[in-house]
Amino acid sequence: MRGIIITFLFFLAPIILMFAMRHLTLLLRIWLAWRRSRKDGSEVIDITPEKPHPPSRRFIAFAVIVGLVIASLVWMRLADDTNPPSVYVPAHMDAQGRVVPGQQQKP
Repeated sequence: MRGIIITFLFFLAPIILMFAMRHLTLLLRIWLAWRRSRKDGSEVIDITPEKPHPPSRRFIAFAVIVGLVIASLVWMRLADDTNPPSVYVPAHMDAQGRVVPGQQQKP
């Protein structure tokens, strides 16, 4: 279950980030156009509604590919078992008679 949640997180986070960047660049372009119109001294305000442009297919494909690459890298990292498994050593008494609590130890 943990692997699925992490995969979705690392798949969806880059996509959301790229769409946010797309909208931030749109806001930057609007701000630059507004600043340019202020320099020209034109006071015309166009309130004509325009049909919103959907994101291009290349952008969507790029976002999905980046998401898949990141998700696969995370998935491979989760599947990488380079650390040896640890062994649980139960609580016991040492040579001096003190209680040693149970703990995980690497062999």
